[in-house]
Amino acid sequence: MLTLAVWGGGGGGSRKRSKAWMHFTVQKDDPDHANCNYCDAVLGCKSASAEKEGFRLFMAKACPRFTVPSRTTMYRDIIAIYEAEKAMLRKYFIESRQTVCLTTDTWTSKRQQSYMVLTAHSIDSGWKLRKKIINFVLVDGHKGDDIGKSLEKLLIEWGIERVCTITVDNASSNDTCLAYMKRSLTNARSRYLGMRCVAHIINLVVQDGLKIMCHPRNRIRSAIKFVRASPTRLDLFKKCVQLSKVVSKGLINIDVVTRWNSTFIMLETAEKFERAFEQYALQDPNYKTELEKTGPEPKPDTPDQRGPPTQSDWVYVREFKQFLQHFYLLTNKVSGTKYVTANTFLEDIADVHFMLGEWSDHVICGDGEIFKCMATKMKTKYEKYWGDPEKMNKYIFIAAILDPRTKESHFFKDMIEDTYGSIIGKRILTSSDNEFVSLFGEYRELYGTNTPRELASQARPSANASENSLVRSRYN
Repeated sequence: MLTLAVWGGGGGGSRKRSKAWMHFTVQKDDPDHANCNYCDAVLGCKSASAEKEGFRLFMAKACPRFTVPSRTTMYRDIIAIYEAEKAMLRKYFIESRQTVCLTTDTWTSKRQQSYMVLTAHSIDSGWKLRKKIINFVLVDGHKGDDIGKSLEKLLIEWGIERVCTITVDNASSNDTCLAYMKRSLTNARSRYLGMRCVAHIINLVVQDGLKIMCHPRNRIRSAIKFVRASPTRLDLFKKCVQLSKVVSKGLINIDVVTRWNSTFIMLETAEKFERAFEQYALQDPNYKTELEKTGPEPKPDTPDQRGPPTQSDWVYVREFKQFLQHFYLLTNKVSGTKYVTANTFLEDIADVHFMLGEWSDHVICGDGEIFKCMATKMKTKYEKYWGDPEKMNKYIFIAAILDPRTKESHFFKDMIEDTYGSIIGKRILTSSDNEFVSLFGEYRELYGTNTPRELASQARPSANASENSLVRSRYN
């Protein structure tokens, strides 16, 4: 996305009279930047480009009074700015002694180098949620001790002593990393330190369901690949869209196989063009022939994944799209960084439990067994991570209690007992109450009566925290 710096502050009340603003829209969350209204490409160039003759000739015409600096100068200035900003942020961490929540992730590049990103989340003195990517570094490997040692080194470098939670994915190495950090962080509440990423667990749950629906999905994906394989085919498809009188602002796009949310978007978009695909099959004789050769040979007692999408494929997609939509919205909500999410995690988990239970018992269409089997498989994955409340971070329950809309109301009690059963539910309520009292005692010792009441009153709950909650609508 091309962005433009808004000089003079985009959030001011002054009217923008320049015709340039017909082509740019100021970002709501960042009024100092604006987005181009036409392109969606990420534009940029290497610092070495500034030394090329073509760029210098361009700048000489565009802005004759501007002297283009060398890349050595730019590198020096960028590093100086980075070091100055880092010093300010480090001073903030040290002087404020804020409790920080960390999120971290690791991956391996194409050159087999291991990288780790570390993000710090905290609340400033004005009760605003702050998120900063404080490090993006090479690590020795993906082993738990290696990650733990790297985290320890970075926290010392930043002067961060108070850590509330460290959010990680489900990799087994992270268990070793968390065990290392519990020994290292003397000021942390070690029993609360490890937090599993909610969005990552939702991804694992949905991926298991997608395996059951692979045949319709793969046929539709192959059809999209075929149409987008050449400009000629794409132009013919656009004509078929017009002939079929399909009204849509966008066009078909292929998904990223490892990202289920992109698969949802692909299916949601493709379903709108069902008539266009049928029209295309009549216009291009190679369409059906080529697709019947695409894909693996069918195994015994399994459907054939080859060929163009069938009528039943589109029926499945329409039903499956409705099923995935709630997970898609839920993932977007829990991934937010500009509003509080922890207070609704328990409600979100109950939502998934409630929905999978409904689908496990409900026949959707002619062959509802596919959806029932899919929901059952997803529920097995759900139980692995959220089926035993003893394995869950207690902050999930405490944050729900602190939500003024929930507290320890009948909704909170009924939600837990319906999710985990009456016996386990009562045990959770008792342990959550004990943990909450214990945590309150720790904070009272730390802060006493010095907590500014006037600031606490300024806190605002998330406006969209429970707009799409199934479980809340059930009890209301």
